[in-house]
Amino acid sequence: MLVAEYDYDTDIAVQRDEASRIAFAEGIEQGFEDGSYQTKLETAKNLTEMGFAVEAIAKAAGLSIEEIEKL
Repeated sequence: MLVAEYDYDTDIAVQRDEASRIAFAEGIEQGFEDGSYQTKLETAKNLTEMGFAVEAIAKAAGLSIEEIEKL
């Protein structure tokens, strides 16, 4: 690219657009992760209330025993 062809404002706009797209994608991914974890906690809580053993709940919900005991 020649120096005469370089447009600072366009360059900044493109960089901001790219950063915005990346941040949005990361936010969506984090939201799915948070929702998945919340679902696991709710499942573990329901299984706890039903009287299942902590070890079985940990295996079924994909959580640690410590996480289940905090419920």
